[in-house]
Amino acid sequence: MACKAGSKDEKEIPQTIIEKCVKLNGEVTTHSYVKGKFLGKGGFARVYELLCSETNEVYACKYIPKEKISKCRARQKLMSEIKIHRSLSHMNIVGFHHFFEDEDFIYIILELCQNHSLSDVLRRRKRLIEIEAQSYLQSLSNALLYLHSHRIIHRDIKLANILLTDKMEVKLGDFGLAAKLEYDGERKRTICGTPNYIAPEILDGKNGHSYECDIWSFGVLMYTMLVGKPPFETNDVKTTYRRIKMTLYNFPDNVEISKEAKSLISSILVFDYNQRPSLEEIITHDFFTKNAIPKILPTSLLAIPPTSAYIKKFLNSRDKQTRASSQENKIEIQTPSPLRVRHSSKDSRRNSEGRKEVKTSSYAGNDIEGPVLWITHWIDYSKKYGVGYLFSNNCIGAVFNDNTKIISNPQFSHVQYISSGKNGEQISVYKISEFPQELYKKVMLLHLFKKQFMYDEKGAYDCPDGLRAYLKKWLITPHAMIFRISNKIIQICFRDGTELLLSSESKHLTYIDKQKNMCSHQLSNALETGNKELIKRIKYSKEVLVKMIKNDDKD
Repeated sequence: MACKAGSKDEKEIPQTIIEKCVKLNGEVTTHSYVKGKFLGKGGFARVYELLCSETNEVYACKYIPKEKISKCRARQKLMSEIKIHRSLSHMNIVGFHHFFEDEDFIYIILELCQNHSLSDVLRRRKRLIEIEAQSYLQSLSNALLYLHSHRIIHRDIKLANILLTDKMEVKLGDFGLAAKLEYDGERKRTICGTPNYIAPEILDGKNGHSYECDIWSFGVLMYTMLVGKPPFETNDVKTTYRRIKMTLYNFPDNVEISKEAKSLISSILVFDYNQRPSLEEIITHDFFTKNAIPKILPTSLLAIPPTSAYIKKFLNSRDKQTRASSQENKIEIQTPSPLRVRHSSKDSRRNSEGRKEVKTSSYAGNDIEGPVLWITHWIDYSKKYGVGYLFSNNCIGAVFNDNTKIISNPQFSHVQYISSGKNGEQISVYKISEFPQELYKKVMLLHLFKKQFMYDEKGAYDCPDGLRAYLKKWLITPHAMIFRISNKIIQICFRDGTELLLSSESKHLTYIDKQKNMCSHQLSNALETGNKELIKRIKYSKEVLVKMIKNDDKD
């Protein structure tokens, strides 16, 4: 990473950079930057601190000599990196400010991470304590969840690309090898990555690769933190690749590693990418749930291990864990304009990580006779956990496969838990920091569902009676997704893009057609409207609902 002071390459870089900005009216303005200390290099780029003379803000700047990217393919690759990185906004991803160029260089201005990388930390520390690895990896998993939800594969997860700010915040950087998938199920073919971290399917090349290669690198990173060196490392790259293809590694006897850590690593480092756990499964694994995890580590850990007193604050402390996790699992939510999202009727396609796409409803609630509460987004994890959903008032809920339900208020400060008992449904309300230990995983799953949804928190309103409406039942048919809500609303989202919302209280029906036009009718005369498409859907819904009610629990 080091560059000799006074070398020919370094002298080529100007000490002062002038950025020229041309406004629409032709006016030219300039910004001046002063080069600071050297931070590192990789590929064609060298990275320095950069001081903006006007604002005194300090950034990290990647200097890319134009002569090094004179070939069309090299420039396209750089432009792809810039396009991907500038589109990202997440607390655990290095911030992209802007880029510009002059005759000799392209300059990429990035967030400065003053405490350098985990590679530097491990070089000083040799290996990390488990509580540290948990903290770093939990932040990394948040970044990867965000990337994968935007169809982006990083493809270069390694210690050197996990950066730390002056506040010890974890930031994933370097998107030089990142790829954007154009459609669900697409698999990339380019052989790329860092030898010790590269996934076997990338080396094999037969079936391409997707999100699972980031999962593999996550496992390698975890092993490296805890053991002190990568699991497949040898003195020869070809031998390393051979060991990767054979998944040939072991846990050294002289390093103490918990059974939970070994279990998680072993589940990730498998040749068949379809057998690796998803990110959701990883962060609900016992390795991440057995104790409280610090959101931010103290700066002293850059150089020395944590004290036993510090570790004891987190070990075997579920109460502390739930409080800490409720905060550290919060994630920045992207807030699009209303309804500028995919419609709910699009067929759900499972991506290569085994996750379902977030579905959205087209109902905007602007019909005065329509319901005041409906499901705007949902995500189907029923093969593993259940169904998560977002209400129009920004309450987030889930129906689990054991038929229990949970729903939060819009501020995520309280949760309402519904279970079945001898006397019917039992409803309990808890503060997010004080729920029982047995609900820990369900609350964490609710956090995961929250991360998948996009909404405007400013528009949230709470339920007036304190007890929140919740999803009681859901049903998937060949033609629709059907929701039965506790406020006596039935919502039917058809796969062709149309929707029905039935209210047994107001005795009205709201219909959204394929063109997203809405109309409302009294239930008593809806079949007399003459609208053939509406009538067909009403009859289908009636048949399905009769069967659904027969199998209901009568509550």
